[in-house]
Amino acid sequence: RVLIVDDVITAGTAIREVMQIIQGQGAQAAGTLIALNRQERGQGELSAIQEVERDFGMPVVSIVSLEQVLEYLAGDAELKQYLPAVEAYRAEYGI
Repeated sequence: RVLIVDDVITAGTAIREVMQIIQGQGAQAAGTLIALNRQERGQGELSAIQEVERDFGMPVVSIVSLEQVLEYLAGDAELKQYLPAVEAYRAEYGI
């Protein structure tokens, strides 16, 4: 059993490629740990993470979410200037 560790999931493409390698070696993925859940849309109505969980039947756990990043930026006087850019990103790509 293998734990996949990655920085982020965008569309799940890298996870799908890694799953082919893992399965090709006769191993099984136990789950995926990502540093940042950008909370992006997948191919349909689900988030990219939800699609990976559904397609591969494994949990995807993140250390921090985009929502937590937004909360942190909003609470810091110096970093608050970056809030509009991150919110615009979420509005375009987020779930």
